[in-house]
Amino acid sequence: MTESEAANYCVWLLGQQPRSEKELGDRLTKKGADEETILAALERLRGWGYLDDAALAERWVASRGKTRGKYLLRQELNRKGLDSAEALESRTDDDERTACLSVAVKRVGDPPKDRSREAQAKLSAFLQRRGFGWDAIRPVMRQLYQGIVAEDLDAAEVED
Repeated sequence: MTESEAANYCVWLLGQQPRSEKELGDRLTKKGADEETILAALERLRGWGYLDDAALAERWVASRGKTRGKYLLRQELNRKGLDSAEALESRTDDDERTACLSVAVKRVGDPPKDRSREAQAKLSAFLQRRGFGWDAIRPVMRQLYQGIVAEDLDAAEVED
């Protein structure tokens, strides 16, 4: 595979969806390109302004951050070869709790229909799988099962 073919293939891939440099390099490796060709093709794409991993990471957090916690976002960014620390530094604890509350209300309703311990444990586990930490889950569970969610969600939506 020549450098030109590799660059054209990468442009085609970027036309399908945004990708990081690592993802493009991995795809070129699968296609049989050698390391020198990959580096040259990626350098050409950078020169054309097609690659910006920092901007991709910011867009990823902005688009997926409303339904996922920091832990899961960090994993996804690292899998893509993106710098998670810089992209996640703007996400505050309040953002995390608001997203957690929104996901929880969508899952169980406001107020929750089933208030049993088993239902609470299932919701808690679901929120953990979505990447939320206990610092966000604990107050959300307290709010949901004490019935004071509606005012908090309305206030959060007004602020956005």
